[in-house]
Amino acid sequence: MQITKKALLMIILLMTMTFAHAINYSLTSHEINIQITSEGNDTAIEKFFIGFPDETEKKAFRDKSLVLGTNIEEWEKFNPEFKTSLGQNTSNKKISYNEGEQNYLQISYDLSEPLMAKGKETTMVTEYIVKANYFNSFYQAGLWIIPDNTKISVDLPPGAEIRDTVEPQANITTMGSRKIVTWEGYKSGNRLTLNYIMWKKIDPVIDLNALTLFLFNTQEGMLLILIVVIVIAVIIWQRKKIAQKIEDFVEKNSIIKEE
Repeated sequence: MQITKKALLMIILLMTMTFAHAINYSLTSHEINIQITSEGNDTAIEKFFIGFPDETEKKAFRDKSLVLGTNIEEWEKFNPEFKTSLGQNTSNKKISYNEGEQNYLQISYDLSEPLMAKGKETTMVTEYIVKANYFNSFYQAGLWIIPDNTKISVDLPPGAEIRDTVEPQANITTMGSRKIVTWEGYKSGNRLTLNYIMWKKIDPVIDLNALTLFLFNTQEGMLLILIVVIVIAVIIWQRKKIAQKIEDFVEKNSIIKEE
């Protein structure tokens, strides 16, 4: 089959239009913030910070973002780097491009399962251990590697107390009653560990609600209140006689030694 000169020109024109302008940009840094809750409803936000050589390229990327919209699959086709880093156990994914003092593509999502697994449990505390498989995308040749310009922050629940050594080595900061564990690349280690404990709330021995219901909503409770009131009234009425009897008893049973 022979291609005519006109058809060849049309093919060249279409190819030229398709590849006329590859957007020039760079990924300057990558941040992952994971919020751990006591209820296990963990969430994550990833930000891909983007740099442009000039305003023309910035506008071209903005126009492209309008075409791709909120379609995560299309964004990943545009650049394979634009995907979630915490495996497949995710849901409710949302993506958006933001411009301002910093330009970044943001992906937010829920973790289908808690990031932390329950470990040892006593009557006083519960231990939690990170599920390292969530970070499999950072596992290479037997090492856990946090690349250059990559920051992973794990925001622990209020009151969490970190136990053992965090690996790879991390920075631990405190914000109010919360602790934030941060890995900032380049970091590497043959283990990825993060353990903490949560103290349990101790229930009062007496159930005040049940006691109140018993005292004021039952015949036995009302009778008990009446008896207590009568006893208190008798004590108040006879307090002088009771006090005198106590003094007499003390005086009779005291031994006075004479020198």
